[in-house]
Amino acid sequence: MKTSAIVLVGHGSARHPESAAPILALAEALRQRGPWAEVAAVFMKQSPRLEQGLDLVHAKQVVVIPVFAGKGYYTDSLIPQGMGLDGALTLREGRRIIYTAPAGGHPRIPGLMACRADGVARECGWRPQDTSLLLIAHGSSRPGGAGDTPRAIAAAIAHHQHFAEVELTFLEQAPFAETWEEVVHGPRVVALPLLVAQGMHASQDIPPLFGLSSGQTGPVAINGRVVRLATGLGAEPELVDIIAEMAETALNPGP
Repeated sequence: MKTSAIVLVGHGSARHPESAAPILALAEALRQRGPWAEVAAVFMKQSPRLEQGLDLVHAKQVVVIPVFAGKGYYTDSLIPQGMGLDGALTLREGRRIIYTAPAGGHPRIPGLMACRADGVARECGWRPQDTSLLLIAHGSSRPGGAGDTPRAIAAAIAHHQHFAEVELTFLEQAPFAETWEEVVHGPRVVALPLLVAQGMHASQDIPPLFGLSSGQTGPVAINGRVVRLATGLGAEPELVDIIAEMAETALNPGP
């Protein structure tokens, strides 16, 4: 691992370049954690761009990790194409490049999300058992959507019956997040963006759904409900550990 590199791939935004901050912070936390020779971050929609990723590091072994909440057109097609990858393993000019599944599919993510929601509810003085959890995923407007991973996360959280209800909505496919009042039924709601690194959607698109502005989290009273908006995952220690574990497993898959 000391001679290997990690390249994180985020979405980014040309209109809101500050949305890259969580991925950049995650990369810096991984550098500090070590033992990687190099850690870089590239983005689909802003600089440094996706196609620059393999030029930013010089290690002979590179692990490319898409920091997305689940599989979809970006992770399955656009990222490999943009980086010239042949699939899970690419051998090029003496380099070994491993492309992993998206970070949001890691089995520890549901527990991390549930802990985040539990903490937010308790900050409001709400018992989780009396609180509705509304998950908001990105989804896709393409035929068939991109909901498999978010549905699996929602099911895993619901299985523990820790919250009064666990419901899932999407920004770009049905059930749409804008219809959240029809989806959740309880009077107290924690809304949790199902985003592995908070970016443009969590800061710009989601708050207005609850009458909030960017940066506001509530609690806010809206149409007979009280909603507290949680933040997406950032460069917190457990997420850093998850990314590091993914890289280590990719390099040493075992028998």
